[in-house]
Amino acid sequence: MQFGSLIFIFLFLPVAIFFGNILKNKAKKWFLALAGFLFYYFGMGVYLNILLFSIILNYIFGLLISGSKNEKISGFYLTSGITLNVLLLVFYKYSGFIVSNIEAVIGTEILLLRSIIPETFPVGISFFTFVAISYLVDIHRNKDLCFKDPFDVAFTFSFFPKVFSGPITFHNKFYKIVKGGGLFSFEEGVKRFVFGLAKKVLIADVLAKCVNEIFKIPAGEFTFGLAWVGVLAFTLQIYIDFAGYTDMAVGLGKMLGFEIPENFNFPYIATSIRDFWKRWHITLSNWLQLYIFLPVAYRIMRKIKEDRKFGFKVEDIAYFAASFITMLICGIWHGAEWTFIIWGLFHGLFLIIEHWKLGKFMKKKVWKPLQILYSLLVVTVGWAIFRASDMSQAFDLLRSMAGFGGGDGTRYFVSLYVNSETILAASAGIFISFPFFKALEKHLVPMVEKRISFEMGTPLRIFSQAIGYIFFLTVFYVSILAVIGGTYSPFIYFRF
Repeated sequence: MQFGSLIFIFLFLPVAIFFGNILKNKAKKWFLALAGFLFYYFGMGVYLNILLFSIILNYIFGLLISGSKNEKISGFYLTSGITLNVLLLVFYKYSGFIVSNIEAVIGTEILLLRSIIPETFPVGISFFTFVAISYLVDIHRNKDLCFKDPFDVAFTFSFFPKVFSGPITFHNKFYKIVKGGGLFSFEEGVKRFVFGLAKKVLIADVLAKCVNEIFKIPAGEFTFGLAWVGVLAFTLQIYIDFAGYTDMAVGLGKMLGFEIPENFNFPYIATSIRDFWKRWHITLSNWLQLYIFLPVAYRIMRKIKEDRKFGFKVEDIAYFAASFITMLICGIWHGAEWTFIIWGLFHGLFLIIEHWKLGKFMKKKVWKPLQILYSLLVVTVGWAIFRASDMSQAFDLLRSMAGFGGGDGTRYFVSLYVNSETILAASAGIFISFPFFKALEKHLVPMVEKRISFEMGTPLRIFSQAIGYIFFLTVFYVSILAVIGGTYSPFIYFRF
């Protein structure tokens, strides 16, 4: 079951909203936890057992950590809990990749290992594993944050708006929401959900047709134009697709009275790669910073006694090493492919370069639009690696984007993959990806509202509100038609 399916929109969601709002306190959390299990089962079948095992595992380790008065024993339980969570993730998501690379090195197939490797992995395992680690670490830091009621843990892990693709919730913040509930905002939630659905089915899925076909082109046949069209279309697609999912998740949370954190802040207007990661997949970035980057950096700084080493300040060495490790983990987290690992290291390299010299130079000497252009160029090149099926296709794409493609443009050319629908979707995607609406809301809307209020009276104000509702209903209707028409495809981040 997915957010954009008809059974979810017209059956599961109304029932969940109805009972999720008439029930209170424990009954509400129990119901939503069970609804999350049902939602996950319809999406992943027997893999629900993995989610249930993770909930039970982390509930037990949470109690062990919180009940331990000895810091060393508490640390042992924390390390054991994190290790088991990571092993579970590695087995289901990365075992095939690891065995394939071992086989490539030794030159023979390992049949015994092949027989136990799962063919697929539970969607969402990367997300609820990070939630689990956050849960255990935060309890170790503050034992009062431990949930004594297993249904509180079940709800935290299985809350259906975020179970498959986040946003990643931080336990020290989500604890308060689970204990006290949130603000019910049904109308705002519905609008957020519908506009998220529209982003997905009317823009991202249209761009996906173009992207998928271009990335099927055989190696050596890319031209300069095809490579750039494919990668730029994917740059828009992945943002609109994931932002659409986040809008739907946040909207669902608001309809049920829970605050789900935001995940994006116009990442394509970032002035550096560091700024990009403050705007892109914000919950993942914050998680990596809190639970990987800062612990690694502080540990390195404690280990190195000198103020300088190898000609660098110890703070810089800590930053370089922590950035490298953090972005390596970020790449691995996204998937069991070398393309994701190289993509993570590519971003890590630019974080290191910016911290060393480039960042200060650009901030002081370079015109801001050129800073944005630099960041967008680096990110786009990174997306070429990220989207490629393997490193061979990634190199072919990058070579073609640099003007050294092997294609002659006679068999594969841009007009085969770009039509008026693609251009319209790309135009809408560009408009959404940059803060044009925000500028209109800040400058134009107050002026119009003031004019309506003082010069044109209540009737016109009611008329303008009616136009807004008509627009909303039209967007919803067209989006549902797109779903019925079979154009809906799974969210990109379901792969991760």
